[in-house]
Amino acid sequence: MNKKRAQFIGVCVVLMFCFYSNLFSQDDKRLGTHAMIRDFDHIEKIIDAHPDPYTHLSEQDFKAKFEEVKSTLNEPHNTLDYYKKVATIVALLKDGHSSVHLPRFWMRTLRTKNGAFPYEVHLTNDDELFVIKNFNNGEIPLAAKIIAINGVSVNDFLASIDPYISYELKHFRNTIIDEDFEKYLYLAFGFADGTEMTYFTSDTASVKVKNMPYQDWKKFQKENRDEREIKIEFKEPYAYEKIADGVGLISIYEFYAKNLYTYDQFLAKTFKNIKMDSINSLIIDIRGNFGGWPKISSRLFHYISNSYFKTMARSSMKVSATYRNNFLNRNDYLRYNKHRLIFTTERHYVDMDALMNNPLDSYVHEDQFFNEEPITQEFEFKGDSYLLINRDSYSAASSFAATFQCYQMGTIVGEETGGTKIFRANAIYEELPRTGIGITMATTKEYNTCYDQELEGVKPTVYFTPTIFGLTSNLDTQLLFTLNVIKLKQKKQVSAN
Repeated sequence: MNKKRAQFIGVCVVLMFCFYSNLFSQDDKRLGTHAMIRDFDHIEKIIDAHPDPYTHLSEQDFKAKFEEVKSTLNEPHNTLDYYKKVATIVALLKDGHSSVHLPRFWMRTLRTKNGAFPYEVHLTNDDELFVIKNFNNGEIPLAAKIIAINGVSVNDFLASIDPYISYELKHFRNTIIDEDFEKYLYLAFGFADGTEMTYFTSDTASVKVKNMPYQDWKKFQKENRDEREIKIEFKEPYAYEKIADGVGLISIYEFYAKNLYTYDQFLAKTFKNIKMDSINSLIIDIRGNFGGWPKISSRLFHYISNSYFKTMARSSMKVSATYRNNFLNRNDYLRYNKHRLIFTTERHYVDMDALMNNPLDSYVHEDQFFNEEPITQEFEFKGDSYLLINRDSYSAASSFAATFQCYQMGTIVGEETGGTKIFRANAIYEELPRTGIGITMATTKEYNTCYDQELEGVKPTVYFTPTIFGLTSNLDTQLLFTLNVIKLKQKKQVSAN
């Protein structure tokens, strides 16, 4: 491609982006410069809660970027454009627990007025985009590869939205895009009542994808909820079933629990059933698990391990005015209670006394809270354990995988976790008062067991990445693959005997 042609194409892309942005700006209220700048200055206070904001970019460069973006707030913006400016700053932290959110009901309002995008897509680790679910019998077939969006290549589309996404590892960034693809269409192209998609199956074709009515979209989502979504909604995000002779499956969709008593009851009943079902190979599934409280994972480990272990190596909480005030604003009794204890000690670690009384900008280091002495359970499991992970396993789920791997509790099958062995967590939420933009900000640096370096996920013992066929079919190909791994191991054990 010659230089003039490349320049011409570049200008066309810019004009197209501006065209869609202008369309959107006609459909969104304008934010005044005073309100935007006041809220933008408030972001500095929120970032102060972060335990190490300058890990990936020096403080000097970070502040220079902050002032550069702030200088562009010299004229009114629509909400989406202002969101992009704020997200550009927070994304510099490279921390999935620190991110920016559009105002509440923003997306619902737009969907009500303009309809909803009628497909679910999957962005592979190689940045290839496929349609994997069709909400309204649209023209694009399942497993079709998307080549371009509104005339822009997928690679250019990704390059345009990447600066607004907070993430540690690129494959987890792709999960974030999957989860909120419609929002990223708005970020890239602004408002439109449809999207031109160029796709490839056996041949290349283009189609104008019209948004589907919001009520139809809601109805589809409700009627097609899977067990995961239902159990998460009812705050009991776990399940057990016998899936083959001698093989049981425990699914943990989130590391949250309505209460610990209910969760303990589930585990006691499950492992009693495992004993009664004569299970000798236990699969624990944490795919798609975005986290929760690492301490909860210890309950399950006590059934598959009779050794000492740690659910996390250590943590370092930053004492900041922002973090302190966040708790005080939500829990008024803390202003008067002289005996501030560790917050929800059975699930999560926050030393409230240190947070409220230690000097600002100091750190509270903890490693003893995560120690676990052996506990003898009535129905301890003595067989082989297998852990299913994928790039959607994040935060407390990747911590669970790290402990499972570090203490050699079994075989891990899947792909590298989206969560890293060193990460930031215990995020607080703040809403910018004048613009309604929400910000979550991590407050604590966490170190998983057997941690090594930054930006390293938990890697499996046996690698498996689902194909697009697997994602569009009703088959759980990773689970089927794991069953074959179990069969091969059993055959080897029989041969050895």
